[in-house]
Amino acid sequence: MAEAATERPALPDAIDPREFDGAAFQRDPFPLYKRLRDHHPVFHDRFHNRWILSRYWDVDGAFQDNASYDRAVYRPDGPYEFGSTHVFGPNILEYGNSPQHRWLRNIVAGQFVGRRLQDFLPMVEQICDEVIATFKDVGEVELVNQFSSQVPIRVISNMLGLPRADEDTFVGWYQALIAGLGFGGEHLARGIQARNEMWAYLDPLIAVRSKAPGEDLLSRIVSAQLDGQRMSPDEVKGFVALLLAAGGDTTDKAIANMWYHMLYTRPDQFDDLRGNPALWDNVFTEMMRYDPVVHAQFRHTTREVVLHGKVIPERAGVILYLGAGNRDERVFKNPDRFDIHRTDLHMGRENRSGRYKDGLPGHLGFGIGQHFCMGYAMARQEAMIACSKLLDALPSPRPKFDAHPGINSPSIDSGGFRSPETLWLTFGAA
Repeated sequence: MAEAATERPALPDAIDPREFDGAAFQRDPFPLYKRLRDHHPVFHDRFHNRWILSRYWDVDGAFQDNASYDRAVYRPDGPYEFGSTHVFGPNILEYGNSPQHRWLRNIVAGQFVGRRLQDFLPMVEQICDEVIATFKDVGEVELVNQFSSQVPIRVISNMLGLPRADEDTFVGWYQALIAGLGFGGEHLARGIQARNEMWAYLDPLIAVRSKAPGEDLLSRIVSAQLDGQRMSPDEVKGFVALLLAAGGDTTDKAIANMWYHMLYTRPDQFDDLRGNPALWDNVFTEMMRYDPVVHAQFRHTTREVVLHGKVIPERAGVILYLGAGNRDERVFKNPDRFDIHRTDLHMGRENRSGRYKDGLPGHLGFGIGQHFCMGYAMARQEAMIACSKLLDALPSPRPKFDAHPGINSPSIDSGGFRSPETLWLTFGAA
């Protein structure tokens, strides 16, 4: 008689790649991040055909190592028509580490920092005031749909010099473009339809401003030259789509996340903030560390990479989990605690090197190196202005409900970044 098969003990640290697709991971990815950092710092996800890096300095190192990691999927000199399958059209994200990427980036990067950024800030304040005026006498507001998702896209469309009467149209295009970043076929089709509608809208504006540029951002982008060369009309439109979608969604979610943490995660520190509104700067930085708007970036290897005794093969897809690196116990004390008074994190303005004079590590939320987010300064300034304006305008703001489901990632069918789906506040006399 054959002996019964011996049961094999479960491996407590084993990771089933299907966990990345589950609702639990969308709601709270941090327990899985910790298992990755502690037991699988270089994890081969055979189900999704990718590798995963999760420790802070490994993610930092991949950002810094352009010789080994590239963002582009296609070769710039290959047969692929850039932008043909991307919901944004041709944009700088598709060009990876190529000279074309650096050329396009250098044309537009200066539009979002320094004096040119300062020129736009009064308009940001005006739009915040206008949006707040729509609900400030009501006594309550659903912050996500009535404020945070409204301000950034209206700011960007005004920066571009688009007619204010068309702001609602741009909000609709923005929402469709973001959804088109997901895996749902219907979302992609609607996103491409929105892109095409927006392109048709932009064509005559680009033609006019190419001949008679003004002071708006679209004129600056159209007119900007590098080595005597301008962006093509399709590249201009792709960049506008990227601005509307990625730039708008990042700031939108940042505002909502900052208010969520102050109301629900650390209401004690909300009291500190009300006494010193300058602390919104710290709230932004700690939010970008603790649970950043964007949790992952994609790369592929250009050669074999040896890390932690594993060999990642050439042309392998690699996920850099910023959200995991930001909670690395090897770098931050009590990383699972939201603390705007943290002393082991660089607070304040980010830079693309990720290296700071105070010697402290920064958050990974904007990336590092060649692909460091161009709109980092705009996102920070806009989020702080919006949050400060809201705090000034609403007397005694407080959560409408005692409990909240928290920040979560969107469905994999639709694109977007991590944020609360809704966030109800009441204000006025308690």
